[in-house]
Amino acid sequence: MIKRSLKLVQEYLSNPYLWIGVGALSILVAVVYFVFNSIMMPRYTRHDVSTEVPDVMNLSAEVADSVLISAGLKPELVVLRKPNLPLNVVIDQIPPPRAQVKPGRHIYLTVNSGDTTTVLVPRVETYGVRQARNMISQSDLLVGTVLPDSIPSVYEDIVTHQEPAAGERVPPGTVVNLLFGTGLGDEIVTVPDVTGLPVDDARAALLELRLRSIVIGETAELDELPIVLEQGPEAGTSVKEGYEIRLRLARTNENE
Repeated sequence: MIKRSLKLVQEYLSNPYLWIGVGALSILVAVVYFVFNSIMMPRYTRHDVSTEVPDVMNLSAEVADSVLISAGLKPELVVLRKPNLPLNVVIDQIPPPRAQVKPGRHIYLTVNSGDTTTVLVPRVETYGVRQARNMISQSDLLVGTVLPDSIPSVYEDIVTHQEPAAGERVPPGTVVNLLFGTGLGDEIVTVPDVTGLPVDDARAALLELRLRSIVIGETAELDELPIVLEQGPEAGTSVKEGYEIRLRLARTNENE
């Protein structure tokens, strides 16, 4: 019985098709491991993508907010009310200037208002509704109406508008009303040409067509009425209502 079993094992191990199958399976496992470890995981974790945190110390909250958004980061205000510290400017930022972080990272800015009778309205646009509610409550403000925006938006359940606006100083307990996105619309819209227009006029023209817009690139050294230098998608492209048009603005020296 034992001899017969050993003979069967020998015949099984001497079968060339067995080793061909084992070899093919080993190659398949190696390929899957390589694709997962070298291609899929780096793309998912974005190990090779980083952004340098701009230095916004001693800038006003509004300017610091704009600089960080232009760098692809998400500013979040932490408000102090101490009259013995510098007023209305960023006195601390976490992570610190020039730190390498992932795009979209939250950057916490400490701003001293020195005013105990009013509070600074936080910027909750581009945040989810739940997080926006928390941010408003933590700022000694009240959440008012939370309604769907009449203009479609790429991102669902993301705040598209707030009233009062971010950066305003209001009494504690002031009500902040919110609009949130509901996703792209069903209607198709042709993207207009807004290059050469002042940015406010360009954004208004896009909103009339129920299109949204976002300013990309640096904005700190632009004119008071910056001009749209480039747009994407380009004019004539067909998109759904609520699509986000990217606007790059001309620098001061590009308008001279």
